[in-house]
Amino acid sequence: MQESPMSRVLVNQLRFYYESPYLNLFEDVTLDIDTSWRTALVGRNGRGKTTFLRLLQAELPPSAGTIVAPERLTRFPYAPADTTGQVRAVVKESVAPFQAWEEEMDELLQHDDEESLARYAKLQERYDAEGGYTIDARIESELAALGLTPEELERSFDTLSEGQRTRALIAALFLRVDSWPLIDEPTNHLDAHGRDLLATYLARQPGFLLVSHDRMLLDRSCDHVLSINKSDVRLTRGSFSTWHEEMKREEGWESQRKETLKREIRALDNAARKRRTWSARKEKEKRGGGDKGRIGHLAARQMKRALSAEQRGEKRIEEKRELLKNAEKERPLRLRPERSGREGGRPLLVVEDVAVGRGEHPVLHGLSFEIAAGERIALVGPNGCGKTTLLATIAGELSPHTGVVRLPPRHTVVRALQTPLWSEGLLHTHLLAAEIDEPLFRTTMGSLDLSGEIFDRPLETFSQGERKKVELCRSLLHPAHLYLWDEPLNYVDLFAREAIEEAILEEQPTMLFVEHDCRFIERVATRVIDLGALAPGP
Repeated sequence: MQESPMSRVLVNQLRFYYESPYLNLFEDVTLDIDTSWRTALVGRNGRGKTTFLRLLQAELPPSAGTIVAPERLTRFPYAPADTTGQVRAVVKESVAPFQAWEEEMDELLQHDDEESLARYAKLQERYDAEGGYTIDARIESELAALGLTPEELERSFDTLSEGQRTRALIAALFLRVDSWPLIDEPTNHLDAHGRDLLATYLARQPGFLLVSHDRMLLDRSCDHVLSINKSDVRLTRGSFSTWHEEMKREEGWESQRKETLKREIRALDNAARKRRTWSARKEKEKRGGGDKGRIGHLAARQMKRALSAEQRGEKRIEEKRELLKNAEKERPLRLRPERSGREGGRPLLVVEDVAVGRGEHPVLHGLSFEIAAGERIALVGPNGCGKTTLLATIAGELSPHTGVVRLPPRHTVVRALQTPLWSEGLLHTHLLAAEIDEPLFRTTMGSLDLSGEIFDRPLETFSQGERKKVELCRSLLHPAHLYLWDEPLNYVDLFAREAIEEAILEEQPTMLFVEHDCRFIERVATRVIDLGALAPGP
């Protein structure tokens, strides 16, 4: 992306809600964002991050308020017009229609009339302004920074891996002149190496708005954080870690404040109860006393005071309950690991000289390892090296080409899939069919900040992060001796990631998982197995 004059995004008293089903996302939001900042956009799943990007691009009209944004906003992910051409050509056409301009200019040069020459001059000026004379060299330079070689630029785009495509299309955003890139969840098809390349690349770009839950990526590439919180939308200067630590301190203060408010509400409720008891007793005395005129007058005066005090008390209670609405609800997440009786003894899982694949040729061979009860092993390696296929083989969904996989009899294996099992219909229907206890499922979902009206919405209206949380909850509610998780954190917000980490460290389940979030691996894995070295060569 070429350097451009500083511009700003101005959001004034924005309100936005979806009408059917009704979902209010933004209320009275006012922001001033400098487009030269490398800004992270963070928030829990379902808070409206992608909706905010769509509002900026004018794909959605605000329900109220105004947004003034640069005209040239470009958003990832997007679909290239043609995916069958060479990588270089696909990226080039994603930047601007250079080929069409070149063909038209060649055609215009065949004519010598004034109209053709004027059109040629105008087209050439635009071609130059969009960087047409340097675009090929810039494509090669930008894609090299993202790990794509000159040889790979000559390949057909549709032969690239998902991670390579992601990197190529992100580079195209920054090759566009005077454009402000909006990048929505770029890491979901990137392995650890791809994420490292992307972090380094973004750190040297002049400005963007990035939605991601990868803490390493945000820390290395961003200098501002725009957070969509429960009660406000807040813009903070500094790194992601600085913002995160500040939020933790604030949450600690909020937690103390919440407990204080609860105690005050209980005290006010008790006082109100006592006033009502006293008023009822005085009313009884009025009916049974001798001097009804005097007692009646005193009782009426005391009743009036009691009612006034009760109204003031109820108002104070309501004010304090309103303050509680702004606090995030934190419920500890619980896993249900089964104890195998093999803790400290024989291995729970044995994989011996295994070769696996979904077709005739294995993608992985010569693999041997054991898992002891309580171990949590991370499987890492580049995309396509056989991580998902290995999990499916251990789960019994595929047979190994060679070698053996041994699990003790009557030991339960539970999977969380990379692509959620449930993607349409109502949760209630799926829970009935799977014979899963709905109240328990609701409690588990609440621990990941999903509750209330979400159970009445069809799964088609869920964000990708919300659907991924449903998949995790589905696996968590089955007691298991061994959990097999395949990229469980894709699209899952960073707050839920931390809740999952805390639950794993607390419950100490036996796990074999595939994940590219290096912070998650650092916190929960007891061992790492790199499958990249075992995958067959070309």
